Amino acid sequence: MELKPRSEFPENELWDLTALYKDREDFLLAIEKALADVAQFKQNYEGNLKTTDDFTAALYELEQIYIQQSHIINYSFMPQTTDFSNEEFAEIAASGDDFMTKASVALSFFDTALAEADDAVLDELEKNPHFSSAIRQAKRQKAHLLAPEVEKAITNLREVLGAPYDIYTKMRAGDFAMDDFEIDGKVYKNSFVTYENFYQNHEDAVVREKAFRSFSKGLRAHQNAAAAAYLAKVKSEKLLADMRGYDSVFDYLLDEQEVDRAMFDRQIDLIMNEFGPVAQRYLKHVAAVNGLEKMTFADWKLDIDNELNPEVSIDDAYDLVMKSVAPLGQEYSQEVARYQSERWVDFAANENKDSGGYAADPYRVHPYVLMSWTGRMSDVYTLIHEIGHSGQFIFSDNNQSFFNAHMSTYFVEAPSTLNELLLSDYLENQFNNPRQKRFALAHRLTDTYFHNFITHLLEAAFQREVYTLIENGGTFGAEKLNSIMKDVLSKFWGDAVEIDDDAALTWMRQAHYYMGLYSYTYSAGLVISTAGYLNIKNNPDGANQWLDFLKSGGSKTPLDSSLIIGADISTEKPLRDTIQFLSDTVDQIVAYSAELEK
Repeated sequence: MELKPRSEFPENELWDLTALYKDREDFLLAIEKALADVAQFKQNYEGNLKTTDDFTAALYELEQIYIQQSHIINYSFMPQTTDFSNEEFAEIAASGDDFMTKASVALSFFDTALAEADDAVLDELEKNPHFSSAIRQAKRQKAHLLAPEVEKAITNLREVLGAPYDIYTKMRAGDFAMDDFEIDGKVYKNSFVTYENFYQNHEDAVVREKAFRSFSKGLRAHQNAAAAAYLAKVKSEKLLADMRGYDSVFDYLLDEQEVDRAMFDRQIDLIMNEFGPVAQRYLKHVAAVNGLEKMTFADWKLDIDNELNPEVSIDDAYDLVMKSVAPLGQEYSQEVARYQSERWVDFAANENKDSGGYAADPYRVHPYVLMSWTGRMSDVYTLIHEIGHSGQFIFSDNNQSFFNAHMSTYFVEAPSTLNELLLSDYLENQFNNPRQKRFALAHRLTDTYFHNFITHLLEAAFQREVYTLIENGGTFGAEKLNSIMKDVLSKFWGDAVEIDDDAALTWMRQAHYYMGLYSYTYSAGLVISTAGYLNIKNNPDGANQWLDFLKSGGSKTPLDSSLIIGADISTEKPLRDTIQFLSDTVDQIVAYSAELEK
């Protein structure tokens, strides 16, 4: 698959950003207005915040500024992710970054005033459900607040502190050049997008192997620069953790998620130790079904039955999405159905596009989704995943204030992964023969759990080693990162997958490493979505409870939110139930294979 210029794609495969701003000029006018509102807010309230009434009035005004910021910052970064070679898009992104820095610096006095407010004032403010999340956060951060001039200086350094992420994403989109490879006289083009979306689960073992080696060579050429960018990121996080008086960088990064270190460690340790053997058992079965003597890292995303992996059109995918989410009810279906007619999704697999997928949430406009469509079933899983985020954005935004709309990152991946489970369930139940049912269950594993319970979980296990190294005063370069990743992969996969030096470069494949302790939350969210899925299957009111969960947004803590669907994440039970559900899935796949052999 060869990537084309963006100009060659039809309009219906590109998103329509005019729901946010008509054009760049409209966007720049919005920045001008927002900066004027920020300046007026600063003039009105700086030095004048003492009573509950003072803060209440300020918070209502500030919410309107934050909504403007939500629209501006989303519009500023989205165009560039579709084409990092486009200079106009780069200028739009720079304008947004410059605005956010100016606005954040000007507004920093408010966060300081709020955190320094008397406890009695904060208690009164928290009684107003419109602000509950913001005040809860302020109370928690109060002990770690620095002097106002220091807080202002840190805010001024916002772009500098975010530079490692920007450097990495630009490297991945434009600099990670992969060599062509040749098989039987045919030349295959390779790139980050085509490898991850197409070649890594190709039915031909030779294509998988050669594509992986080409891909790895392209990564290795930039490993030292990538390691330097990552080192800068984690060292800055450690510095901020120490400045703010946290016991460790882990406590600093987990504080905003409203979870503790024990929940973080439990998520990693139980999956590494107890799900690892389940995953190994499944991959050994896949190898046996496909006649592989050994499974290399180039093979581990191989479908169990490639002949049943159909090409899927964008229109077919829409049909699959809508049929799969039907169990969530008409209210949910009506909201997400709009994604096609209103062009929320950027499907084009064009040159210089960000290779990942994401959903953006400009508050109370409508969500936007970026992905690269290659026509595989895995693309349908990516799409329904991002539509899951989109549904949560809609229901949360429509039912919560801006302050309370955003879920904790601890469980933000639950709405997306529940939709993937609904897709697998739909696929399994529409088929009548064991081969097709096996295909559906295998995709439940490979497209949902392997991605979120393995790929991202192993990122988290790797990160834990990296942050521990930094916490203990150490440092690292590419060689050390390769060694850590190789050890993590080897521990999880045991003798099921051959882990070599190219596999060790996996740490270069995701931007999540630049987002604090985010990677582990994919598995945490999937535990909650598994609990929600089982609740929907077994409880007549399960779908309504799930919608209540989506509508709650960030108004509650992760623990209280999960209790809406009956999952007590203060215990190991939801995670152990999920691992058992996966073990049962593997057993059923093996049983279907045995049935086919008869």
